[in-house]
Amino acid sequence: MMFWNLGITLTHCLIFFLLLSIQTLLALKPGSARLMTIHWNSTNPIFRIDNTDNIIDVNKNNLPFEYDQVDLICPVYTQGSTEKNMEKYIIYNVSKDEYETCRIVNPNPSIIAVCDKPYKLMYFTITFRPFTPQPGGLEFHPGHDYYFISTSSNDDLHRRIGGKCDSHNMKIVFKVWDSKAATTSTNNPLEHSPTWWTYPSWRTTTRPTTTQPPTTTKKYKPYKNKANEVVKSEELTLGANSSSVSVKLLILCILFTSIVAMR
Repeated sequence: MMFWNLGITLTHCLIFFLLLSIQTLLALKPGSARLMTIHWNSTNPIFRIDNTDNIIDVNKNNLPFEYDQVDLICPVYTQGSTEKNMEKYIIYNVSKDEYETCRIVNPNPSIIAVCDKPYKLMYFTITFRPFTPQPGGLEFHPGHDYYFISTSSNDDLHRRIGGKCDSHNMKIVFKVWDSKAATTSTNNPLEHSPTWWTYPSWRTTTRPTTTQPPTTTKKYKPYKNKANEVVKSEELTLGANSSSVSVKLLILCILFTSIVAMR
């Protein structure tokens, strides 16, 4: 009976250790999802009209249920800055026609972010997933394009026509990768590729570098240690220390097995 109990206990320990090892390997596997950072202000070179850096491909070759994210960072200023030099924006999700004309005709446009607190560090995180955990939230479906613009001006935050969209090209297109369309195109080379493939999709600048030139009014501090103005969903991850945890649990299993065997 003693050896029977010993065998059962040892089997349970081995099964537990095997499951924990599999979980550790999955947690340590590098993912392909990216976190992009975009400073939403007129001095950001991403908005230059002579390039296509504002056309960004997302979720390319990601694993299932992995989604790219972008942090839209509002302009922030030091106390005492001149009011007329402060940039304030409302960022809208619009149609293609509204994007091209810098003219919002929808009476109830979708608002992505409101940058109206120039002395407070604010950033808005967007996850490009085809579902939303919040009622009325924006969903990003594969093969679709999503257009963001800001028509605010220096003297009118709520302006709907022109504004910085027209004068400083402050608009961005996010193109959501469609893995099924890519597979179909690979298997059938004579078929036409999706229209949005004509853009330079696989450039290395999909994660924009947005270091701003130093000024006397603006301050740019690392924002990752700051409180977010938008509540972000936290994902539980198993870190690199999981391997050491596995070893400790294995040792505990062996000690427990030894105690049972001595009874």
